[in-house]
Amino acid sequence: MKTGREVVIVETGTSAAAANIAIDRRWLVEHAQGLRPNLLRLYRNLPAVAIGQHQAAAHEVRSDYCERQGIVIVRRITGGGALYVDERQLAWSLIVHRPRKWRDYDIAALLKICCSGIGNALQRLGLDARFKAPNDLEIDGRKIASGYVTAIKDSLLFHGTILCDVDIARTLQALRVPTEKLSPKGLAGARQRLTTLKEQLGAQPPTRKLKQALVTELLATAGFVPRNATKSVYAILRTSQGEQPDGEFPHGTAISRMAENAFQAEALWKCTGALVRTRLGFDADRSRLASVSITGDMFARPADLLYRLEQWLQGTALADIENRVAEFFSTRRADMPGVSPQDLLRVLRLALNRLHEQHMFQLTQEQANRLMVLGADADLSASQILPRTEAVLVPYCAKPVDCAWRNRNDCPECGRCEVGEAYRLGRMRGLQVITINNYEHLCATLSDLRNAGVSGLIGMCCQNFFIKRNHAFKESGIPMVLMDISGSNCYELGQEEQAYAGNFQAQARLDVPLLRRIMRHIPKTDASRSTPVD
Repeated sequence: MKTGREVVIVETGTSAAAANIAIDRRWLVEHAQGLRPNLLRLYRNLPAVAIGQHQAAAHEVRSDYCERQGIVIVRRITGGGALYVDERQLAWSLIVHRPRKWRDYDIAALLKICCSGIGNALQRLGLDARFKAPNDLEIDGRKIASGYVTAIKDSLLFHGTILCDVDIARTLQALRVPTEKLSPKGLAGARQRLTTLKEQLGAQPPTRKLKQALVTELLATAGFVPRNATKSVYAILRTSQGEQPDGEFPHGTAISRMAENAFQAEALWKCTGALVRTRLGFDADRSRLASVSITGDMFARPADLLYRLEQWLQGTALADIENRVAEFFSTRRADMPGVSPQDLLRVLRLALNRLHEQHMFQLTQEQANRLMVLGADADLSASQILPRTEAVLVPYCAKPVDCAWRNRNDCPECGRCEVGEAYRLGRMRGLQVITINNYEHLCATLSDLRNAGVSGLIGMCCQNFFIKRNHAFKESGIPMVLMDISGSNCYELGQEEQAYAGNFQAQARLDVPLLRRIMRHIPKTDASRSTPVD
């Protein structure tokens, strides 16, 4: 079928998110085969969490909450992060033959130019929406829309949603780590991070006017012209809702294909464009990779790039992983905005280090995987950081809620909680022990330690906090070994705003056995006590 400048315009109402993804998937595959015309579809989704093509649902979604609320979990055929969708958002899907002038554009450039069309549509409504890389539209720093792209050959899919209104409570509770980014400089709540057409305009905009603006500006991005839909187009769309052609977009990732017990080491790395996670399994003598999973909120082309890398690495000798990764990317064209082959290699190294740390520190597999290591510019390992450690950071939320010292930067070691043990162990090593009372205090403390020339530290925080506040830890430039905490979690309880402000009203738990084993590898200073550390 000829695919030129004409684009068929259709509206398909409100449907299940899985059905809408199936329509996009089939139409894009058959468009690439020359069987379908260009298409611009406007629609809405029933409640769902849509995770990115390369994400693992276990890391992104609060599945128990979604099950109770009847919120389905679906996987997009595009990359990027997880988002909550429902009828309050207007969605679009544009599937077109890539214009000649776009032929050499990478994913980042395609996202920018396509999202500019959405920005222009919002400007038609009087809103000053600006593009925020990699894939958002913002008004005064607050997200109002997101777009996503993928392609097969020269057939391009650009889809996304505009927030006409938003259910904040559901959004925060459905997503394990909401993708809406907090400003590095402030403590903004979810309502400050998102905005909607209803809020900006004082009321819901006329649906007809909004749709007309979207159609006009999306087509204008590359000089497309509208064409009316025929009955046959609607018939094809109806039959596409439950079909998913095989081959072009492998569904799921290794993390969903392999048994949990196949994995023995895991790690994460926050790079410029994405959060990347890896989980590795090993053969009986731990000399080769038996299983590999690489997931994250990245965009990647070809669509099966990470899947093929996982397959490429299976069976590789641990000593050969660096060469195998280099060989893989030397023979393939890879497009991963903000993620480099070196980033993937780094997260693989971090996971491999779990094996070494498990043996060196006499840890269980679970304890080793609770470690989060930032080696600064030198990319130091935990075994290199611990001998240079000079400070210990503990979270206030691990102190009892009724403790008089909960928000004070000290501890009397009364024995009521694990924090007292952390202070005792740290003081015995002559380390500076600091209770972190809120996010601003963390930033100030890291700045003070950096200015004082501290060359290493250990600390305790939940993995979600480490991910969301990764920039603060990285920007300090201090090599550190952090340990994941358990128990009551502000993210799981939906109280992250209170936690950031220092008002979280629950108690977290420190892994004291892990802390003790880590402390044994920190040399005592002259100022430390002579009592041995157990």
